[in-house]
Amino acid sequence: MNTNPKEILIVGLGLIGGSIAYALNGFHDAVIAGVDTDPETVAKALKAGAIQKSYSTAAEGIPHADLVIFCTYPHHVLQIVAENRDRFRQGAVVSDVCGSKERLYRDLTPSLSDTFEYVGIHPMAGKEVSGFDNADGTLFQNTGFLIIPLPSTHPETVEYMKELGAYMGADRFDVADPKKHDDIIAYTSDLMHVAATCLCIHYHPDMSRAYTAGAFRDCTRVSYINPKLWTELFLENGSAMLPHMDNFLDAVTQMRDAIASGNADKLYRLLDTANTNKQTMLKR
Repeated sequence: MNTNPKEILIVGLGLIGGSIAYALNGFHDAVIAGVDTDPETVAKALKAGAIQKSYSTAAEGIPHADLVIFCTYPHHVLQIVAENRDRFRQGAVVSDVCGSKERLYRDLTPSLSDTFEYVGIHPMAGKEVSGFDNADGTLFQNTGFLIIPLPSTHPETVEYMKELGAYMGADRFDVADPKKHDDIIAYTSDLMHVAATCLCIHYHPDMSRAYTAGAFRDCTRVSYINPKLWTELFLENGSAMLPHMDNFLDAVTQMRDAIASGNADKLYRLLDTANTNKQTMLKR
């Protein structure tokens, strides 16, 4: 395993990939290389200094990289790794930033090789907008950083990814297996996107921005969503999401029943429980 990379390849230069490219500039003095399906995005990344070199395809860049980070859809990760299994450099570290891991790792296993070491990461940062134009090297400052190793991943590789995350600006770390990761993310991320999008599927026909304030902004922010990406992520992590969605629907039903029946005591208990739980979560 090479923990002193001379070249880092970012596959996919959208919001997250572009932000990682910016944030990793100077890391071990490595050259930051990039590849994207959109040539205009690559040109922008080069001009902005997010990357120092580019390749036309992932297959072209993979043999030169000591560290490869996939910032693309899960099915693209599977396809590229399978097609280039024998092209990765000896000792290379290969990673992804996908929001669901268990199904990805299961399908990826046949394409793994002793030539490279695989360890997934999940930087807990984002914006409600996408694309390289919105990439920001400070996106990961003071954020969480999850590391999801395989059973075969060496401890030194896990520590290496912690170093990488800290260099990007993260200050909260956890190491989890794919099942644990997906279960927790189903609540902290997936369910939040479900709630935000459901709030925007129907809306009051007479509303205007004059009627909106912080509650509307905060509760619906992530409904400005990439439908293609999140369709894949929801289906990838559906089995973990459903129990949390059931809990959410149960809570909404209890709240509705309390309001419909004018049950002030029950309504107070629900609101007080939420308030107490939120304070508890902030201390964890």
